[in-house]
Amino acid sequence: MMQQIVPLEVLAPGEGGRIRDVDGDRCLVARLAEMGLRRGVEVHMIASGSPCIIAFDNHRMSFRAEEDAVVLVEVRQPA
Repeated sequence: MMQQIVPLEVLAPGEGGRIRDVDGDRCLVARLAEMGLRRGVEVHMIASGSPCIIAFDNHRMSFRAEEDAVVLVEVRQPA
């Protein structure tokens, strides 16, 4: 089965998946990791848009896609 990997901000409300990669400006990638957005973390889209609202590890966070970093997510396939 082929995996669908997309930028975090294109997930629809209710969709989720596992972060596959965070790439971009080293300082921004480090800051995102400090906040919990790093490879392997399960995320769930609460509200799409710019900024979007995501949930992960019992937290909710407002996230705006940056030109300096991209968060790629492996979309969780419905059962």
